[in-house]
Amino acid sequence: MVQPPHAPEASVDIELAPPRLHGLRQLAERWALYAAFPDADIGRLLAGLDEALANIHLHAYGGRPGPVRIEIKKTAQELIFELFDHGKAFPSEQITGRQPGEIGQGGWGTLMMQAGFQRIERRRVGDRNILLLARPLPGKKGGP
Repeated sequence: MVQPPHAPEASVDIELAPPRLHGLRQLAERWALYAAFPDADIGRLLAGLDEALANIHLHAYGGRPGPVRIEIKKTAQELIFELFDHGKAFPSEQITGRQPGEIGQGGWGTLMMQAGFQRIERRRVGDRNILLLARPLPGKKGGP
């Protein structure tokens, strides 16, 4: 794939609702291409971001539309997505990740996000949830 000549938009504010997810996916894909990720890694990155947005829609906003801000940047080491929402706080004790091949309910979203991003950080600041998703750039320590 051809790398875009300049950095794509670095942030976007939207009302998170399923019909708008396609545009966010395209923006994320442009950033992944800009960061020179191979196609297979782009697929994992996009699936992890899709899952993060679906979790915000479902858990923070109870399945209703709600505002989300996404900020994207490329550092010397990582491609970073930060997602900000004003939904209800997601208690960290409820975060139960699954292991590949494990059977049971819940926790699959975390597994999908981990496949796309090596660094996942959640925090609550004031009335906002902040989810940081970062993947090392190709050829960097810990990267593809």
